[in-house]
Amino acid sequence: MNPLLLYFASGESLYPGAVLVLVTVVTSQCTRRRWLNPLLNIAAWLGLVMMVMACPPFGWSVDAIFGASFLLWLVEKSSTSQNRIRRRLRKISVSVLFVLLVALTTVEFLHRREPSLRGEASDHLVVIGDSISAGLGTRARSWPDVMHEATGVTVKNLSWAGATVADGMVLVGRVGPDDHVVLIELGGNDLLGGEAPEVFSRGLEALLAKLAAPERSLVMFELPLLPPDVAYGRIQRRLAAKYGVSLIPKRFLIQVISGSDATFDGLHLTDVGARRMTSVVVPILSPILKTKFPATVPATHP
Repeated sequence: MNPLLLYFASGESLYPGAVLVLVTVVTSQCTRRRWLNPLLNIAAWLGLVMMVMACPPFGWSVDAIFGASFLLWLVEKSSTSQNRIRRRLRKISVSVLFVLLVALTTVEFLHRREPSLRGEASDHLVVIGDSISAGLGTRARSWPDVMHEATGVTVKNLSWAGATVADGMVLVGRVGPDDHVVLIELGGNDLLGGEAPEVFSRGLEALLAKLAAPERSLVMFELPLLPPDVAYGRIQRRLAAKYGVSLIPKRFLIQVISGSDATFDGLHLTDVGARRMTSVVVPILSPILKTKFPATVPATHP
């Protein structure tokens, strides 16, 4: 898969994009050299594009306020008028944009962190997923199998190739009351298949509502996104908050599938990819899983 698209899908372009816009805003306040204006405009738009491509799943109202603030600042920056009203408007636009840049990137950075899990410890894990977790038969071992070999933890792998969140409702029927840790890796086929966000939302909510229980820890992989699919991210964040689901930030899944040796086709995991996935999942789940011996796979995430 194209490394640039993977970079944007990971959401990491938000931070350099925000820094670029921030530097442009500060620079525009410190100089009045007219010849710099075209360069500042290019830098500002480039930073904005990087932020948009990161697909931070903020609400539509937040996106609208940020977009309006950016355009207002851009217009006022280029204005030659020096009357009192325009000067005040210019200061307001700079202040609002500065605060939004700092606040929004800070909020999103908090979502970037590895989740901190707490709950009843379990000696086994249940995985509900699609072909990324089910594996490709004899072509490569599934990562749940690799995880079992590396840690001694029993993994009840309910995944199947091509599964969507609607299919997840069938799989949930095989989750018992003693299954206290459930990892959900679903949604990719809904996204790739062009499922309407409203349908995805109903399916995911039904799945989480069925699984949610006081004594159960739910963990879900966040979907890597490009701009047309940002609604999926909003839905995941909203429902995760509603049902107490810990989200594994999308950058982790991108780290797993990055590189030609990790997948057969840009998505389905090779043995190398399965080991990478294990090295991501084990440290995250270790606070609530009773491993029989330390994992022997090398850690690949920061």
